[in-house]
Amino acid sequence: MSRREFLWYSVSLLVCLCPTAVTCARRCRFNMELYKLSGRRSGGVCLNCRHNTAGRHCHYCKEGYYRDMTKSISHRRACKACDCHPVGAAGKTCNQTTGQCPCKDGVTGITCNRCAKGYQQSRSPIAPCIKIPVASPTATYSSYEEPSDCESHCKASKGKMKITMKKYCKKDY
Repeated sequence: MSRREFLWYSVSLLVCLCPTAVTCARRCRFNMELYKLSGRRSGGVCLNCRHNTAGRHCHYCKEGYYRDMTKSISHRRACKACDCHPVGAAGKTCNQTTGQCPCKDGVTGITCNRCAKGYQQSRSPIAPCIKIPVASPTATYSSYEEPSDCESHCKASKGKMKITMKKYCKKDY
């Protein structure tokens, strides 16, 4: 091995150390361009981050996971699965800070698992919650007024004829 190769190998080993060794994979690669851009401080890029982390230094949660802010990123349970509802959510990825999944119209909840107020569940996977129709108020009359044309048609006859309901009305009608 030439001196130049030895120096390259030594620099790449030194600079490839990942700052979050707990979350970083056991392997990383050296990137000379990143090394130069960092002012010759770091050129390491972690490979195969562990515990659902991602990024050059395994410093954020990978897609489909969000950060539990009560734990350090190096903690093995720092990244929680989004668990977005397969029907209620508009996607599988959530906000990496809050864990809120993107919900379809009329759906609510952190994982989009229930209908919002004013909506009811439907059987459609496209629109799992539909707006509850609001009945329009019916007109109420403060006093009943007999229509003017009713006088001739609605008054009882003056004869002595009696109608037997059993004869003219059928049962269940």
